Amino acid sequence: MNSIEFNKYWDKNYPESNPIGHELKSVYPNRWLRIHSLPESKRYAESEDEYQIILDRQNKLISELIGENTEIIIVSSQYEMELTGEISTELSNYGEFQNCRTIELHKIYPEEYEDDFFYDVYFRTDIWTMNSQNELLTNIADDEFRAMFVCPKRKCIVAPYDGGMDIIVDSQEKRDKLKIKYKDWLSKRKDGM
Repeated sequence: MNSIEFNKYWDKNYPESNPIGHELKSVYPNRWLRIHSLPESKRYAESEDEYQIILDRQNKLISELIGENTEIIIVSSQYEMELTGEISTELSNYGEFQNCRTIELHKIYPEEYEDDFFYDVYFRTDIWTMNSQNELLTNIADDEFRAMFVCPKRKCIVAPYDGGMDIIVDSQEKRDKLKIKYKDWLSKRKDGM
Protein backbone atom coordinates (compact mmCIF):
# COMPACT_ATOMS: atom_id res chain seq x y z
CA MET A 1 0.00 0.00 0.00
CA ASN A 2 1.31 3.43 -0.88
CA SER A 3 0.26 6.82 0.49
CA ILE A 4 -2.30 7.44 -2.27
CA GLU A 5 -3.94 4.06 -1.58
CA PHE A 6 -3.94 4.71 2.16
CA ASN A 7 -5.57 8.12 1.74
CA LYS A 8 -8.21 6.70 -0.61
CA TYR A 9 -8.95 3.91 1.86
CA TRP A 10 -9.21 6.32 4.80
CA ASP A 11 -11.35 8.89 2.98
CA LYS A 12 -13.74 6.21 1.70
CA ASN A 13 -14.17 4.41 5.03
CA TYR A 14 -13.78 7.24 7.55
CA PRO A 15 -14.83 10.33 5.56
CA GLU A 16 -15.97 12.32 8.59
CA SER A 17 -12.60 12.19 10.31
CA ASN A 18 -8.90 12.68 10.00
CA PRO A 19 -6.57 9.80 10.95
CA ILE A 20 -6.15 11.16 14.47
CA GLY A 21 -6.73 8.35 16.97
CA HIS A 22 -7.98 10.38 19.93
CA GLU A 23 -10.64 12.13 17.80
CA LEU A 24 -12.34 8.99 16.50
CA LYS A 25 -14.43 8.36 19.62
CA SER A 26 -16.29 11.64 19.18
CA VAL A 27 -16.75 11.20 15.42
CA TYR A 28 -18.03 7.59 15.64
CA PRO A 29 -19.62 7.34 19.11
CA ASN A 30 -22.04 4.55 18.11
CA ARG A 31 -19.21 2.35 16.87
CA TRP A 32 -16.73 3.18 19.66
CA LEU A 33 -15.83 1.49 22.90
CA ARG A 34 -12.96 1.89 25.31
CA ILE A 35 -11.22 -0.99 27.02
CA HIS A 36 -9.11 -0.35 30.10
CA SER A 37 -5.82 -2.23 30.17
CA LEU A 38 -5.59 -2.79 33.91
CA PRO A 39 -8.13 -3.79 36.57
CA GLU A 40 -10.01 -1.00 38.34
CA SER A 41 -9.11 1.37 35.47
CA LYS A 42 -5.56 1.78 36.73
CA ARG A 43 -3.68 3.85 34.19
CA TYR A 44 -0.01 2.81 34.41
CA ALA A 45 1.73 -0.47 35.14
CA GLU A 46 3.99 -0.57 38.18
CA SER A 47 5.22 -4.14 37.96
CA GLU A 48 6.06 -6.84 35.43
CA ASP A 49 2.82 -8.61 36.34
CA GLU A 50 0.83 -5.49 35.45
CA TYR A 51 2.67 -5.10 32.14
CA GLN A 52 1.77 -8.72 31.40
CA ILE A 53 -1.91 -8.00 32.12
CA ILE A 54 -1.80 -5.08 29.66
CA LEU A 55 -0.19 -7.18 26.94
CA ASP A 56 -2.50 -10.15 27.56
CA ARG A 57 -5.65 -8.02 27.35
CA GLN A 58 -4.53 -6.02 24.35
CA ASN A 59 -3.20 -8.99 22.38
CA LYS A 60 -6.34 -11.01 23.08
CA LEU A 61 -8.69 -8.26 21.95
CA ILE A 62 -6.66 -7.16 18.94
CA SER A 63 -6.34 -10.78 17.79
CA GLU A 64 -10.09 -11.24 18.14
CA LEU A 65 -10.85 -8.07 16.20
CA ILE A 66 -8.20 -8.37 13.51
CA GLY A 67 -7.36 -12.07 13.37
CA GLU A 68 -4.00 -13.78 13.20
CA ASN A 69 -1.85 -13.23 10.10
CA THR A 70 -4.01 -10.35 8.90
CA GLU A 71 -2.60 -7.24 7.27
CA ILE A 72 -2.74 -4.12 9.41
CA ILE A 73 -1.79 -0.52 8.83
CA ILE A 74 0.10 1.05 11.71
CA VAL A 75 -0.59 4.77 11.74
CA SER A 76 1.40 7.25 13.77
CA SER A 77 1.89 10.98 13.65
CA GLN A 78 3.98 13.94 14.69
CA TYR A 79 2.97 17.44 15.71
CA GLU A 80 5.10 19.99 13.85
CA MET A 81 5.55 23.76 13.98
CA GLU A 82 7.03 23.83 10.51
CA LEU A 83 6.92 21.55 7.50
CA THR A 84 10.15 19.60 7.31
CA GLY A 85 9.11 16.28 5.77
CA GLU A 86 11.57 14.52 8.09
CA ILE A 87 10.57 11.41 9.97
CA SER A 88 11.61 11.54 13.62
CA THR A 89 14.13 9.08 14.98
CA GLU A 90 11.49 7.94 17.47
CA LEU A 91 9.16 6.95 14.62
CA SER A 92 11.87 5.24 12.59
CA ASN A 93 12.60 2.99 15.59
CA TYR A 94 9.33 1.19 14.79
CA GLY A 95 9.88 0.47 11.11
CA GLU A 96 9.83 2.19 7.75
CA PHE A 97 6.95 4.64 7.80
CA GLN A 98 5.74 6.74 4.87
CA ASN A 99 4.17 10.16 5.13
CA CYS A 100 0.60 10.07 3.84
CA ARG A 101 -0.79 13.48 4.73
CA THR A 102 -0.15 16.70 6.57
CA ILE A 103 -3.08 18.23 8.41
CA GLU A 104 -3.02 21.97 9.00
CA LEU A 105 -4.47 21.91 12.51
CA HIS A 106 -4.54 25.69 12.84
CA LYS A 107 -7.01 25.82 9.91
CA ILE A 108 -9.29 23.03 11.15
CA TYR A 109 -9.21 24.01 14.84
CA PRO A 110 -8.28 27.70 14.96
CA GLU A 111 -9.31 28.09 18.63
CA GLU A 112 -7.06 25.22 19.73
CA TYR A 113 -3.92 25.62 17.61
CA GLU A 114 -1.75 28.58 16.70
CA ASP A 115 -0.84 29.44 13.13
CA ASP A 116 1.54 27.06 11.45
CA PHE A 117 0.69 24.05 13.60
CA PHE A 118 0.75 20.83 11.61
CA TYR A 119 0.02 17.14 12.15
CA ASP A 120 2.07 14.83 9.92
CA VAL A 121 0.48 11.40 9.51
CA TYR A 122 2.66 8.37 8.75
CA PHE A 123 1.86 4.74 8.10
CA ARG A 124 3.36 1.36 7.40
CA THR A 125 1.85 -2.04 6.77
CA ASP A 126 2.53 -5.15 8.81
CA ILE A 127 0.98 -8.52 9.58
CA TRP A 128 -0.71 -8.91 12.95
CA THR A 129 0.24 -11.94 15.00
CA MET A 130 -0.22 -12.41 18.72
CA ASN A 131 2.57 -10.67 20.68
CA SER A 132 4.24 -9.32 17.53
CA GLN A 133 3.77 -5.69 18.61
CA ASN A 134 4.53 -6.03 22.33
CA GLU A 135 7.34 -3.48 22.34
CA LEU A 136 5.14 -0.94 20.60
CA LEU A 137 2.17 -1.66 22.89
CA THR A 138 4.37 -1.35 25.99
CA ASN A 139 5.77 1.99 24.84
CA ILE A 140 2.25 3.25 24.14
CA ALA A 141 1.13 2.05 27.59
CA ASP A 142 4.00 4.08 29.08
CA ASP A 143 2.92 7.15 27.04
CA GLU A 144 6.22 7.12 25.15
CA PHE A 145 4.69 6.65 21.69
CA ARG A 146 1.35 6.92 19.89
CA ALA A 147 0.02 4.73 17.12
CA MET A 148 -3.14 3.01 16.00
CA PHE A 149 -3.81 -0.20 14.13
CA VAL A 150 -6.14 -0.02 11.14
CA CYS A 151 -7.46 -3.25 9.65
CA PRO A 152 -9.11 -2.84 6.23
CA LYS A 153 -10.12 -6.52 6.04
CA ARG A 154 -12.03 -6.41 9.34
CA LYS A 155 -13.07 -2.75 9.07
CA CYS A 156 -11.86 -1.75 12.50
CA ILE A 157 -9.42 0.57 14.21
CA VAL A 158 -7.64 -0.11 17.48
CA ALA A 159 -6.05 2.96 19.04
CA PRO A 160 -4.09 2.02 22.19
CA TYR A 161 -3.23 4.78 24.64
CA ASP A 162 -1.71 4.99 28.12
CA GLY A 163 -4.51 3.33 30.04
CA GLY A 164 -6.39 1.30 27.47
CA MET A 165 -7.58 1.08 23.89
CA ASP A 166 -10.17 2.96 21.90
CA ILE A 167 -11.84 0.69 19.37
CA ILE A 168 -13.90 1.63 16.32
CA VAL A 169 -15.77 -1.23 14.68
CA ASP A 170 -18.03 -1.24 11.64
CA SER A 171 -21.41 -1.32 13.38
CA GLN A 172 -23.17 -0.46 16.60
CA GLU A 173 -24.35 -4.07 16.87
CA LYS A 174 -20.77 -5.35 16.86
CA ARG A 175 -19.74 -2.70 19.37
CA ASP A 176 -22.61 -3.70 21.67
CA LYS A 177 -21.61 -7.37 21.55
CA LEU A 178 -18.03 -6.45 22.47
CA LYS A 179 -19.28 -4.33 25.36
CA ILE A 180 -21.11 -7.34 26.77
CA LYS A 181 -18.23 -9.75 26.21
CA TYR A 182 -15.63 -7.42 27.74
CA LYS A 183 -17.82 -5.73 30.36
CA ASP A 184 -15.23 -6.35 33.08
CA TRP A 185 -12.66 -4.35 31.12
CA LEU A 186 -14.87 -1.30 30.55
CA SER A 187 -14.97 1.94 32.49
CA LYS A 188 -17.63 2.23 35.17
CA ARG A 189 -18.35 5.78 33.96
CA LYS A 190 -21.53 6.44 31.98
CA ASP A 191 -19.61 8.10 29.15
CA GLY A 192 -17.37 5.03 28.76
CA MET A 193 -14.17 7.02 29.27
